[in-house]
Amino acid sequence: MNVRAKRVGFGFFFGIILVSVLGGCEVIQSKQQVGFENRLIDKDGRPTEPLRKLLQVFDIKHDDTLKTIVDETQKVWLRPAGKERWEVELLHEDKRDQIMPILKEIGCIDEVFPSQEKYTYGVVLGALVSRVRSRFAFLLDLYKRGVRFDEVVFLGGERPLYPNQEPEELLLDPNNKELPFSPDWQLKGELPKTETEMMQMVFDQAELPEGFAENVRVTFVDAPMQQKADGALRRPTTNDTIERWLEQNPAPGSCLFVSNQPYSGRQDSVARTYLPERFAIETVGSAAYKDLPIVTFLDSLARWLYQEKKRRPELAN
Repeated sequence: MNVRAKRVGFGFFFGIILVSVLGGCEVIQSKQQVGFENRLIDKDGRPTEPLRKLLQVFDIKHDDTLKTIVDETQKVWLRPAGKERWEVELLHEDKRDQIMPILKEIGCIDEVFPSQEKYTYGVVLGALVSRVRSRFAFLLDLYKRGVRFDEVVFLGGERPLYPNQEPEELLLDPNNKELPFSPDWQLKGELPKTETEMMQMVFDQAELPEGFAENVRVTFVDAPMQQKADGALRRPTTNDTIERWLEQNPAPGSCLFVSNQPYSGRQDSVARTYLPERFAIETVGSAAYKDLPIVTFLDSLARWLYQEKKRRPELAN
């Protein structure tokens, strides 16, 4: 398992459309895009033209600074505290035809692909089981197409699984639409109870491409639950899992983070905030589902903007 990955050349990666790895899930197909830098805020801290148009749609008043844009979008776009994405009331669907082309310009709809063929780390970000499967499937599809990693890192945490979103029948479903099972996989021991345990099971269930198991190291990061000011516990966030990984002193190198739309931009910003500069960062992922609620896109944008303010404090005034 610790054998160094072999370098495999390929010349077809740029300017093509990759086949979606999401099986039966309908996704928005489009040509590839690369990178998230300056998609919301330019190098001078001003909103890009697509973001400016979206702010106008919602009549969000601002003075062209990142600070006021973050302050106002937190009020209008952010989902209520304590609510998960699937618990939020559907709003703004009457604006869908107007909003979707702008979201596409911003870069939170189309699939995103790597710019290189070799990375030190392929990093799978934690999520619900269906998303973990689709993200790992995306990474495995990249491997089949010639992208290589020395190590794959699963960033997970001690979050308890959600019974309604991650029931036993879904955890054990060999016919799920995201990731084919290995024909000889069988459950050994108890069902997973936490996100990290689930990610380990997803890896075990997967039918790996030829050469993957022999040439790629695999690491699972398990971030603890986090204590809030009132003493209650919250699930670990992406930055918590990154900080937990850094505690293991990983060697500097190039990182390909695997997410999915519309979360890729924010998670790219999180990675750039918390990883030292000696780590080169790129974030990729599959396209957004066609029927994803508008409130999910807006919530993600609000969090992305907040993260950009945190990452680039020199632009926040």
